[in-house]
Amino acid sequence: MYRRAILSLAVLSFSVPAAAQFSMKEIVAASRDPKAYTVDELSIEIAKVGPTVSPTEVTAPEPGPGDVIPILDSIVNLGQKIWKIIEDNKPIVDVKTQYATALPEGIKSWTQMGGWQRPKGTIYQLTAKNAYGSQVINLRYQVLRTTGGSYKGTGKYLTAVTVEPLLIEAAWGYRLSVDASVPDSSVVNVGTTEVPVAAMMAQLGWRISTAIKVSQGKGIYYLQGDGAYQEIGGPFKREEIDGAKAKIAKTMGETLKSRL
Repeated sequence: MYRRAILSLAVLSFSVPAAAQFSMKEIVAASRDPKAYTVDELSIEIAKVGPTVSPTEVTAPEPGPGDVIPILDSIVNLGQKIWKIIEDNKPIVDVKTQYATALPEGIKSWTQMGGWQRPKGTIYQLTAKNAYGSQVINLRYQVLRTTGGSYKGTGKYLTAVTVEPLLIEAAWGYRLSVDASVPDSSVVNVGTTEVPVAAMMAQLGWRISTAIKVSQGKGIYYLQGDGAYQEIGGPFKREEIDGAKAKIAKTMGETLKSRL
């Protein structure tokens, strides 16, 4: 009996992800009551709490040397491609330096452009319950962005797109890690050659780990340089996601049609 218990603990310890270091006490507790340390993945939910009152200001970097010869309808991300937000329940992001942009190719810094609006933020709350129905994860975060930038009055571009954790609550025995990413393929021009409008899809990926199980998923956010913004993927309300996707598909379709 004793030997069987030792073998069970050994299997559990080897199954734990390397990124999450669980103590022997946590492994023993999980082996005795697996339901308490198993996330009910159907319970994972993201709710929009509302816009933030005073979004975090982002310090603009200094532009590099050289003349600016931008290609206004070619949009690129000069910022981060993927970066960590939370690691094992601890916030590690610096929103003043870790963010994505959607700017004209050739621009060295968004300080070389004008017309930027005040930063905006939208607050969300991600929660998860265990197999008993008890809440084990409570994360509150805000998606930040600055829109409206133009080059000599032309175009609408994006900068300072990032995610800031505001509150992290995790039950004992649970580890939450979150990262943000912006695929290069998602940074596009949804306007015209003459009047470009930058757009991107930012992804927020999360991982909830215990000594016996890892649950993971992502939320996807669509942003435009003219201020359009919507969550389009993740455990949000189904009708909100479907409506957002239909609206974005219509916008993209009209843009393509206008170019034919």
